[in-house]
Amino acid sequence: MKTITVSFLCFITFLATAQETVSGTMMHDHIERVHKIYIPSSYTKEKPVPLLLLIHGYSEPAGWILEYTKFQPLAEKYGFIIACPEGKINAVKVPAWDFSSTNDKGEIKDVDYVNLFMDKLINDYAIDEKRIYITGFSQGGYMSFIAGCHLNNRIAAIAPVSGAMPVSNLFKCAPTHSTPAIVINGDNDNAVPYNGNTYGKSVDKSLKFWVDHNKCDKTPIITSVTDKNPDDEQTVEKHEFLNGENNSKIVHYKVIGGTHLWPGREGNTSFEATPVIWEFLSQFKLK
Repeated sequence: MKTITVSFLCFITFLATAQETVSGTMMHDHIERVHKIYIPSSYTKEKPVPLLLLIHGYSEPAGWILEYTKFQPLAEKYGFIIACPEGKINAVKVPAWDFSSTNDKGEIKDVDYVNLFMDKLINDYAIDEKRIYITGFSQGGYMSFIAGCHLNNRIAAIAPVSGAMPVSNLFKCAPTHSTPAIVINGDNDNAVPYNGNTYGKSVDKSLKFWVDHNKCDKTPIITSVTDKNPDDEQTVEKHEFLNGENNSKIVHYKVIGGTHLWPGREGNTSFEATPVIWEFLSQFKLK
């Protein structure tokens, strides 16, 4: 039986004023896991707010993705909480997500951790449980897909960036509801290849799963996205698979020439992923 333990320091921090980034810890599988939580200034216990789970990539501390994605101004404007759990410190001493270790129930341990982390957030804050979303970069993109499958009863919509649907016998995707997704990948990404590798499916196959599951139109509407930086030798296409069940849809942003960076960071500046992701996710809630 698992227990959740929060440090006394973390408890005191939770009592602090709003509009701040909270650092905390949580025990899972006998390991202390750290996290960052951004609380908007408008937050009060009286009104449940949406929750955005923001999942870091390989070797990144949780605070890094909070800094470079810059969701905080949007959290201030629209009043949602951002929560960044951190992967375990691995053999080479960096935070990483482990998609192969399982518990005695056969569940992926890090998925169980994210699940219990959601329980903790719901216990500590006023969270609208019908408006929990997940996005992440690289390994966090993989985790966004995985949570969209394994934690589907809790996740309203997903937004993987530079991620893929895993190729693994442990990965069983059986969503219980139509799940909107916004999927962003660069076609020049050497770490998570657009056409797939031994660890992840191709973007086309990843998209096809969700298009089929949601019963969306199989032929996308493709439009060009306004290029915010013509000098970076990148362009962006928007692929929309519409008319899914319960008004769901799948939207793919293909960054032509895009590398393994969050769009909007230096090096991938053809468009800003962060506001596009929130605008998409915030349309949906669990039925």
